Amino acid sequence: MLPGLLLLTLSCSAPLYASDSQSDDSSAEKPRYAIQVAKIITSAGKPIVGGTILVSGGKIEALGKTKEMEVPEGYEVVKQLDCFAMPGLIDAHSHVGGSGDLNEMVYQTNPELRNWDQIIPHNDDLKVALAGGVTTIAYIPGSGTNMGGWGTLMKTGPGKASDVIIKAPGVLKIAQSGNPERRDGEVGSGRMGMNYVIRQQLEEGRVYVRLWDNFEAGRTDKKPKVNLRLEYFKPLFRGEIPVVVHTQAYQVVQSTLRILHDEMNLKVVIDHGTFDSYKISDEIIKRNIPVMAGPRGFRYEPEDGQIKGIVAEYAKRGVTWLGVNTDAPVIPQEDLAFQATMAVRYGWNEEDAIDGLTIEAAKALMIDDRVGSLEPGKDADILITTGSIIDPRNYVKQVFIDGVSIYDISKDRRRY
Repeated sequence: MLPGLLLLTLSCSAPLYASDSQSDDSSAEKPRYAIQVAKIITSAGKPIVGGTILVSGGKIEALGKTKEMEVPEGYEVVKQLDCFAMPGLIDAHSHVGGSGDLNEMVYQTNPELRNWDQIIPHNDDLKVALAGGVTTIAYIPGSGTNMGGWGTLMKTGPGKASDVIIKAPGVLKIAQSGNPERRDGEVGSGRMGMNYVIRQQLEEGRVYVRLWDNFEAGRTDKKPKVNLRLEYFKPLFRGEIPVVVHTQAYQVVQSTLRILHDEMNLKVVIDHGTFDSYKISDEIIKRNIPVMAGPRGFRYEPEDGQIKGIVAEYAKRGVTWLGVNTDAPVIPQEDLAFQATMAVRYGWNEEDAIDGLTIEAAKALMIDDRVGSLEPGKDADILITTGSIIDPRNYVKQVFIDGVSIYDISKDRRRY
């Protein structure tokens, strides 16, 4: 995102917010469905032709071939027999989850800032995103500074913050090139300075977490002093949440691998990975780091004079933990599936593209225990589509989030 907007909310409290999906009481009030479709794309194995999904208490209860399943009493049967069912789409890089405040531009590193206080559930952008099949986003600060603050993993549906937040903090946002390069003289305005201030801030956080880990493990009796500016480094350095990195071009991604992964031992998501970044694929594979590429989907390659599809070039080099992003609103949030369509146009495998929109993104964000595939026990975030979402002629007819029908073109105005 471009720099220069408003302030993120200052953090004055420290606990990790992790939603339990729903309480027992609210789950009991959710409808029970038997969704019958022509094909179920599970993102967890082979498709199920002629399938039924049982939904209860906001979760997927069971799924299988319709002819082999019995619909229990009390379940509403949803017949979409000419349609596909698939998991809701997940965007690992979005800025449209709240009020629009993206950057606080005074300091280059801002670990005291967080954005879940400014969430606006089911806002106008998210309503259209939902119609495009996007049910989960990583809502993150902008890239006007090297460390913009802590982002939120959230659903796109309606409700209170407690209904839509999956995890907060869900990610740390770091930008290692491009937008933070203001070049007006302060340390961190160029790439050498950026690497310095990022490394120094992370090292301060790592030392702080180590002091607390030693105290809580009984290795020392000296209780550290609480520093609210550094509290959210605890889930980061304990490996509970990833850092999503605005990093692109070969040399910049090389710095990301060296500093954030090799030196700091963080869970890293390459959250742009554009230009010629794919040329460092062998090092990305060695470290098992996910690439959620975008919003640029292709580049002119001067070496051979050809237009290259960026995601396809990663795939050709053996990167399998791969997906796309929109950087919404740079590309509208509802066009996430079209990002994958364009990647397939340039040579990405269609089945891999569907996984990249769903389970691979969920794994990258460390929430694949809840979303990203259609499996028993997971959140019932389900799309009903007219066919493969990769084909732009197809579209979303109905969306379930946590087992509730949120969007249905048979009842609602078609929004996308």
